[in-house]
Amino acid sequence: MIDPSVRAVLRSRYTIRHFFSVYSLILIGVVVALLALTCLDPNSTLRTVFTNLLSSFGATVAIVLVTYTFYVWVTPPGMRNAEVLPLRSGEIADGIMDLRTDTSEYWFWGRSGTYFRAAVLPKLDELAQEQRKHITVKLVIPDPTPANSSRYACMRRGLRESADERTLPANVLATVIAIILASSRNPYLHARIGLCPTVPVLRYDISTSGALITRDARGLPAILVNSSNPYFEMFRDAVENELAQSREIKWQSDALSLRQDGKLTIQQVLSAIDGLPDFDQDVIDQAEQLLHSREHRYAG
Repeated sequence: MIDPSVRAVLRSRYTIRHFFSVYSLILIGVVVALLALTCLDPNSTLRTVFTNLLSSFGATVAIVLVTYTFYVWVTPPGMRNAEVLPLRSGEIADGIMDLRTDTSEYWFWGRSGTYFRAAVLPKLDELAQEQRKHITVKLVIPDPTPANSSRYACMRRGLRESADERTLPANVLATVIAIILASSRNPYLHARIGLCPTVPVLRYDISTSGALITRDARGLPAILVNSSNPYFEMFRDAVENELAQSREIKWQSDALSLRQDGKLTIQQVLSAIDGLPDFDQDVIDQAEQLLHSREHRYAG
């Protein structure tokens, strides 16, 4: 088996172009050298030695060329240009931020959306305003039902992080409010929000430039794939399919409370939103604090 990183290099356009250029020149040089040896005395020992040496070398080069040509020929173009890169835990934050560069669409499917809310969304909002560029954000997070809230709290406690049955509802509410306010105040930023019936194990951050798949624990690695890639389409379709099956949140984007630039309470914004469950005051108070917090698991 070929190592995945070596296989990715062998399939790249740069490698294919330079490989055939260099090896073709070498093969031509060997043929020219063999032709030049014909000018020597047929009985010359030097001619015999160099002829055998160059013939063996030329045959080896030709075999390598034929073998690589067959390898490239049987590899589909989509797989040939595919890049699948492992990222260490310390590289995940930079990998996520690189995805939003020059993007026109951004997909997120995760749990609490803490990092998305604290770091990714503000950058997308800023990018859309500065470049006057329309960006669509598609967000899928768990429906904060009692079962999902309990399951999420159990997952967090399994990672030795503090959580209770109000942690998921508060985070979901803060993330929903953050993206609704951003898209309502920025005419270039558009959003769709779906509440899915389960709590996902993986987190999907996808833009038009690539996809990054991570797990919940801080120290675990991630997978980064480029957009010219069948794996990218597979991950993007997974998020789109989940969004289509989720309960979609609707809101009145032209409502006065959403258009105001001043600080609004969550209770004021909730009046313009349809599709969210009823939250008790403790959850709303906790969400209010999370909404203005920039803390996340990739900090530091």
